[in-house]
Amino acid sequence: MKIAVLWTRLSGYLNGCLREIAMRPGVELFVANEEASSDAPFSDDHFAWIKQRYEYRGAPDSAKLHGLLQEFGPEIVLTCWHIREYRRACDALRGRAVRVGCLDNQWRGTLRQRIGVLTSPVYLRRYFDALFVPGERQAEWARRMGFEESRIWRGVLSAEVSRFWAVRGEERPPAFLYVGRLSPEKGITALIDAYGQYRARAEAPWPLIVAGTGPLAGMIRQEGIVCRGFVQLREIPALFAEAACFVLPSTFEPWAVVIHEAAAAGLPIICTGECGASVHLVQDGYNGYVVEAGNDEVLTNTLLRMAELPAERRRHMGEASRGLSRQFTPERWANCVLENGSALLEEIRKPLSKAAKL
Repeated sequence: MKIAVLWTRLSGYLNGCLREIAMRPGVELFVANEEASSDAPFSDDHFAWIKQRYEYRGAPDSAKLHGLLQEFGPEIVLTCWHIREYRRACDALRGRAVRVGCLDNQWRGTLRQRIGVLTSPVYLRRYFDALFVPGERQAEWARRMGFEESRIWRGVLSAEVSRFWAVRGEERPPAFLYVGRLSPEKGITALIDAYGQYRARAEAPWPLIVAGTGPLAGMIRQEGIVCRGFVQLREIPALFAEAACFVLPSTFEPWAVVIHEAAAAGLPIICTGECGASVHLVQDGYNGYVVEAGNDEVLTNTLLRMAELPAERRRHMGEASRGLSRQFTPERWANCVLENGSALLEEIRKPLSKAAKL
């Protein structure tokens, strides 16, 4: 099976899924992707194993991409749906390959989304035979865009869970951890303010470890905050072993694979309900707490609540997180692509077979 993956910038979680499917018998892989950004400068060494690859800066060259795909002859194409050159490539492959749009859009009922429902036959369904989404919030978006249930695949985003399952430690160091881009939509301002209030009220305050880079990096200058900067893929699992709780106070987060990583590493999790992954990976009071986005007082109280829990209760929460993390794996990702893709490929090619007989 020839599989082409047309992506934006490569990441650790996608790397794990690509490795998994590339190891399957009979699979040949082609990848197109944008160069790494300054906000997420992942070393390209992580992806050097991909033999057939087209890397570009800014936007792909349509003619070059078309030529490479023509030469490769994909049977299944997985692509970020919002890149114009990728949509054009999918249009050219209509009837010859299974074209799968990958997205993490939550249905929010905005005016733009409602317009999208009306225009989806022209701007979405003509380019894609199926949509590959992370979970149920995104599946609702796909349904509203006119895709049948059988054409909505689930599990597109998965951490390299085996690397995080290997993280051990019965007694985690008393610390909070944030890993991600330091930008407004991540709730960084709320996190800093809430943590400051937490330190003022706690008898023995935990430190807050912050790993990442971005436009708000200059704000991370407060007592108790440990700045780690950008952390490369190989070092991230060990980072989760340095804390007793993961915190993600995003004001908008379509999914958040980092929640999956934290769960797989066995950490209790505090996140906002705006995080799409919270629906599947954070059950309030079971393996963490789901809080209101932008409410500093609630976040402060939840930090205090987590720190005051008995260590045994936090350990049980961490075990619950590990269990929930097993919903999404690179193995599930690869199985979904190969099983659903093979069935859909046969369905798509039937009209061509009938036409040939005539």
